[in-house]
Formats: sequence, structure tokens, C-alpha cells
Amino acid sequence: MKAVVVDPKAPGHLKLGEAPDPRPDSNQAVLRVRALSLNRGEVRRSQAAEAGTRIGWDIAGVIEQAAKDGSGPKVGTRVVGISRAMHGWAERCALPTRDLAPIPEALSFEEAATLPVAGLTALYGLERGNRLLANRVLITGASGGTGWFACGLARLMGATVVAHVRKEEHVDMVREAGAHEVVVHPEGEGIEQHGPYRLIFDGVGGALLTRILPLLMPSGRAVLYGVTAGTEATLTIRTLMMTGNGRIEGFYLFPETERVAARDGLARLGALMADGRLHMHIDVQEDWSTVGETAQALLDRRYPGKAVLTLPD
Repeated sequence: MKAVVVDPKAPGHLKLGEAPDPRPDSNQAVLRVRALSLNRGEVRRSQAAEAGTRIGWDIAGVIEQAAKDGSGPKVGTRVVGISRAMHGWAERCALPTRDLAPIPEALSFEEAATLPVAGLTALYGLERGNRLLANRVLITGASGGTGWFACGLARLMGATVVAHVRKEEHVDMVREAGAHEVVVHPEGEGIEQHGPYRLIFDGVGGALLTRILPLLMPSGRAVLYGVTAGTEATLTIRTLMMTGNGRIEGFYLFPETERVAARDGLARLGALMADGRLHMHIDVQEDWSTVGETAQALLDRRYPGKAVLTLPD
């Protein structure tokens, strides 16, 4: 079958190649993939991977072979899922049934494909916070897929959402996502004016994180899920001490979904999107033959929101 593989000589180090058909375990269903979405994490990983390495987390498609143990959806069910093995971007993929969920009728494959990594990171990350109702939440990197979902979900949770973006042209889309206030500045100047914050949800790291950590409310939480601006930040310990029970927590989706199945979060996110209470900005939608060019555009930050690629029927 055709599959996306690493090729250091290709645009974005990715191209369509060949891979063996999936051989599912008893708890795995096989789906024919109809759409996939790109995340910075997997694309960045592909830049250093060996030629021929498979790639891809987020997929949506139709169940072609149900799991032998009887768990999960039946043949013909439209589903969205996440491939922990990074084998998702292919014509067919085998997934454990705990890692996939049915797609509501109101959603397209393209819309559903945006949900797994970005949506689950936002949902499970925000749920690390507490008492968000009528309190302020800061979302950094808000123009990316995870940040976009976080703005919408935090607003649904009753928070006053303050979003940080680097470019003025992203302000309207972030407000559309759910932000009440938007701070536009590469280093985050102006974020202080809207604090303090009950929850800081940060995907940027680096100097920006150093700047915003002192803005936690007493007993506030900072949940760190990304390092797009740097892997190190300075912590003023006394400032954190003065928050009382304030905490800084790392978040990584895959251990989190061992505790709470991806199936559960995907079902919740799909229902919110189907009801019109949550949506995603899809800036790029192309055939999957353009995967290399689209991946390079993501690395170059040439589009906000999500990119979705479709496979032929």
C-alpha cells in the first residue's frame, strides 16, 4: 500500500512511498484512511529520522476490518483515531480500539482529522486546571492547532481567555476561536496587563515562559506542553512559593492517554464540534501527494491553524 515515508531529499523530508499492509492484533481495527492532519511534533521528528521511516498520528477514515476481540466500531463506521506507532499516514492503518472513536454524522473526515493530537492535548491539558469558571486563562501559541482548540475549550469551561500570538494577522482568527483578549507581541509584552491567571497553558517555552510564570494566581497552575521558542526557561523560585499551592506541570499527550483513553476524549470533542460549540480553522486542505510541501510550510510557519490532506476514495 502507499504510505508517507521519510526521504531526506524530498521537500519537508516526506514523500509517498510503499509500506506493508497492516497486520492487526486482536484489539485493533483496520481503517481505510480518508484524511490526515499534520502536527509540528511529528513533522519535526521526521527531519532527523532515517529514510523510509513511517510517520503520522492524526487520521480519519472508515473501518474496513473490525477488531477480532469484538471491541470497537463495526465495519463501515466512520472513525477518527491516533496512531501511537506513527503509522497513520497510509492508505490503511491498524489502531487499538481505545485510540479511535466514531465520527458524528455532522462532521466531515477533514474536520474530524484535526481532533486527535491538537484537540486531545488542549482538552486533557486544560483539565489539569481547576476553578476556571470566571477566572483568567492564558493560552500561548494560540494560532496553532492546540492553541486554537484551547481557546475554544477554555471559553466553554467558563474562563476569561487571554490569547498570545506573534502576528497581528492572527488576531481575528484567535478571537473567532474563543479568545476574549489577544496580546500581539513576539516576546509577550502586554500579557502582564491582563493577569494574574488561574491557568497558564503554554506551548512556547523559552523566554516567554520566564516572563509569564510570575503571573500565576495563588494556587494557579502552569501546564507546559510545547517548546517552540526554546527548551529552557528561568524560574524565580520565591515567586512560585508566594503562590502558595501554585504548580508547574509538564504535559505529554501519550502518557496521558494511557490514563484516559483517547477514545473518550475524541468522542467528547467530536460531539462539541458536531453541535457547533467547537470548531477548527483549516488553513490548508490538499491531496496527500503534497505532504512534503505542506510539511515544509508548517515548519516555516507559513500558515496558522491546521493543515489537512485527503486521500482518494
